[in-house]
Amino acid sequence: MHNNRSNQDNVLSFSCDRAQDRLPPQNIEAEENILGGIMLDPEAISRISDLLIPEAFYVNAHKDIYTAAIKLHAQGKPTDILYLATWLADNGLLERIGGRNKLATLFDRTVSAVNIDALANLVMEKYQRRQLIKAGNEIVRLGYETETDLPQVLTQAEQRVFSVTHQADGDQHKVFSASEMAVDLYQKLEAGQTRGEKVGWYDLESITGGIYPSSLVVVAAESHMGKTHFMISYAYEIMTKLSKPVLYITPELDKTLVNQRMIARITNIDAALIQTSSQSYWPQIAQGVAQLSDLPWKLYEFSSPTPTMIGSAVRRAAVEFGGSIGAVFVDYLQQIPLESGGNMAHEVGKITRQIRDIAKYHKIPVFLGCQINRGNQNSADKRPNRHLLRNSGEIFEVCDQLIMLYRNSVYTNDSSDRTIELIVEKNRLYGKLGTATMLCDLSTSRFLNMAR
Repeated sequence: MHNNRSNQDNVLSFSCDRAQDRLPPQNIEAEENILGGIMLDPEAISRISDLLIPEAFYVNAHKDIYTAAIKLHAQGKPTDILYLATWLADNGLLERIGGRNKLATLFDRTVSAVNIDALANLVMEKYQRRQLIKAGNEIVRLGYETETDLPQVLTQAEQRVFSVTHQADGDQHKVFSASEMAVDLYQKLEAGQTRGEKVGWYDLESITGGIYPSSLVVVAAESHMGKTHFMISYAYEIMTKLSKPVLYITPELDKTLVNQRMIARITNIDAALIQTSSQSYWPQIAQGVAQLSDLPWKLYEFSSPTPTMIGSAVRRAAVEFGGSIGAVFVDYLQQIPLESGGNMAHEVGKITRQIRDIAKYHKIPVFLGCQINRGNQNSADKRPNRHLLRNSGEIFEVCDQLIMLYRNSVYTNDSSDRTIELIVEKNRLYGKLGTATMLCDLSTSRFLNMAR
């Protein structure tokens, strides 16, 4: 006979210190003092309205009162007892919050609104802890959904936690005063933090101004123009000239092919010779592999990554790199799956916005490759323009910079022509538009300045 008791003892328990018997994190006294302060001091609401949201209040009555105060403040009206009571009565909420006596009690208990900023931060902290608990419970539920693929479960779990951490960013809804902004701008100007970082591609950088944090740069080109080679070469320059780590996200190419091209860039040996392990160049190839291993270089290889998965990869890479990333390259946009079968242009625009949000949240530059339609083949000038962006939707509106690549040799079949034009069609970061010309060798993913 089997011992059921013994079998039960061998089952791992997932219960967590009877959390269900504990009250969620909250501070009712702080909530009461905030509401009393709003009624006591007509200026108090303006100090916290961009920080504290109604959902942060644990007590529903407090949430209703604060919502009323926010509505009145938005209309330029006072937030005293009379106006609050009137608004709540007009909206059928006065009795639900406990009537005028509730408002009077909150007012009478409050001496001053001097600490209302600190109290608002405290209430928000408790709210974020409750949200974290909620996310944890949802992750537990996801863990039991065995019919769902594990990668999808992991992505959803990371998304739940990310939504809490993103909400904890205190500056995302803040309205900054002129004095705050002036001091911050002066400090950044003095430290040179408003200038783009440059890798030495002087013709291009004279137009773009360099590389900027929190930016989305779309690199667009037809097939065979060299956008992957351009991004690999740019990544190499960032790692070697700026000594900054790079994350390369490759939905299209196998990581082995990407790394072969990176070794070609390092060694100046044709990638085809590297791929065939040419014995004539083996010592240089082996040395290139050793140099690659020393670079701050990470690859994320997945055939159809969603923006959420890309965000997760960026967060993991930032931690592994010690907290910062010099740049992220995504090669390329059309390999990212659409979420629904709706309007394709709208869906592509939505993905672009999500990737831009990743750049801004992590304060890093993100380079996003983008396939474009071929232009008018009957036209003498075959240079691309923004209207050729495939399913462009809002790509042009969303990106901070748009760099379009053009090699005339693709059409002339002139192998001696190694020039490539980098057409800057949009430049929100530096203001200039124009065309930079460089030399390129796609066999080694090498981009070089033209002789001055």
